[in-house]
Amino acid sequence: MSDLRTGVVTYGQLSVLRSLETHGPDHRSVANLVSVWEVPFGVGAAQVMDAWLQLVEAHESLRTTYDLSGPVPTQTVHPHRPSKVAAVELAEDSFAAALRLAAESAAEPIDIESELPWRAFVTTHQGEALHLATVIHHVAADNGALRVLEEQLGRLLEGGATGPVVQPLEMARAQQEEPASRSVQHWTEAWGQLVPADRDPEDGSERRRASLYSLEALAATRELSERLKISVQSVVLGVGALALARLKQTEQVTLALMAANRLTARWVPLVSSLNQFAPVTITVDEQADPLEYLRAGYLQCLTAYMHGCYDVDALRTSLQQAGQRDSDPTAFAKHFNFLGDVDAEPEAGSVLHTGIQWRASTQRSGPNFHLAVATGKGILIGVGASRDYLGGDLPAVLAASIEAGLINIAKGSGSSLGEVSLDNPWRSV
Repeated sequence: MSDLRTGVVTYGQLSVLRSLETHGPDHRSVANLVSVWEVPFGVGAAQVMDAWLQLVEAHESLRTTYDLSGPVPTQTVHPHRPSKVAAVELAEDSFAAALRLAAESAAEPIDIESELPWRAFVTTHQGEALHLATVIHHVAADNGALRVLEEQLGRLLEGGATGPVVQPLEMARAQQEEPASRSVQHWTEAWGQLVPADRDPEDGSERRRASLYSLEALAATRELSERLKISVQSVVLGVGALALARLKQTEQVTLALMAANRLTARWVPLVSSLNQFAPVTITVDEQADPLEYLRAGYLQCLTAYMHGCYDVDALRTSLQQAGQRDSDPTAFAKHFNFLGDVDAEPEAGSVLHTGIQWRASTQRSGPNFHLAVATGKGILIGVGASRDYLGGDLPAVLAASIEAGLINIAKGSGSSLGEVSLDNPWRSV
C-alpha cells in the first residue's frame, strides 16, 4: 500500500498556485519566503537540524508536492524521510550574513512539483550554531505559518514538543464540505468597483523598497486606533491611500489586502498558505473629515476580510459568466500587507530612525506597488514600487508622507483631508 496521500488543494494554496501563473515561469522565485531564526546560546548545530526535521515530520505541507497538469491542482503528501540540512560556516557573526545566505538561496526557484518546498541551513561562526535560515515556498507557508514554525522551533530547542498541529488536507476537506459561495457572490458583485489601472499593469521595470521606522508614527497610529475603535492596520491603510492618491493625482485607489484567514482557533496552528487577496477601493475625498474617512476605510477592510476566503477558480468562472472582461482574481498591481511584529528592532544608529533605508530587488513581475507595515516599539513603513510607477526617490517621499499624515491627523491638524499636511520635516529623504 502506498504511503502517499493525495487530495484537492485548499483555497489558499490554489490562490498561490494561480498567482504563480500570473507571474509566469520566469519569475517563480518570487514565491520563496526567507526566514532567519536565532539559535539559543549553547545549542549545537546537530540539535537545530534535528528540531527542523521534527517540524518537517509534524507539518505535512513541508512534505507536499503538487500536480499542476490537470484543470484542478492536487497535492500529494509524502512520508517523512531524513533530509539534508547543511551547516554553513559564516565569516562573520551577524544576522545580516545569515540573511544574505538565505536570500541567495531564495533567488533560485523551488520546483514544487518534484521537490520538497523548503531549503534550510544552520549558520555557524567558529563552529558555534547561530541561526536557522530557511527558504520556504509560499504555497507551503505564509507569515502566520512562519510564526508557528518559529515558536515551535523554540520549544523543541528547549526540550519541549511542537504542540497541536492541523494539516492542509483537513482544511481542504472542510472547504469542500462548506464551499464559500457567499464570498464568490460578494466579489462578483464588487468587481466592477475596482480601479482597472490598479490591476495587473504588466510593468516589468525594476522594483525597489524604501523603508523607515518611526516611534512617533506608531504612537499616533495607536492613538487614532483607540480613539476611533478601529484597527491599527486600517489607520495606516487609510493614510497610505491618501498619500498615494495625492502623489498620483487620483481620487480612487484599489489595493489588494492580504487576508490571513486565521480567524478561528482550529486553523491558527496550520502550516500552509491561507493568504488570499481581499481588494478594497478607497475613495479619497479631500473635503471629507479625516476621522470619518478612516472609519469608513475600516468598515471597508472588515467587509473585505470577511469575504477573504474563497475559491479563485470559482470566482473566475463567476466573473466570466457575469460578463467581466478582467476576470483574473489574482492580478492586482497594488498590495497592502500588515506583517504583524517586526523581525527585529533596528539598531540605535540605523538610518531607519532618521532617514530612509533602500533595498533593491530582482523582481520584475507582480505588483508594482506594495505597502508593507510591521510594528514593534515603532512602526516600520515599507514602500515597494517599480521605477516606472514611482521613479526617483518617490518611494521614500511616499513613506515619509505616510509618517507625516499619521502624526498630523492624530494631532487634529485639519478639519478636512485637504487640510492635512503630508510634508515631513522630521525625516531626511
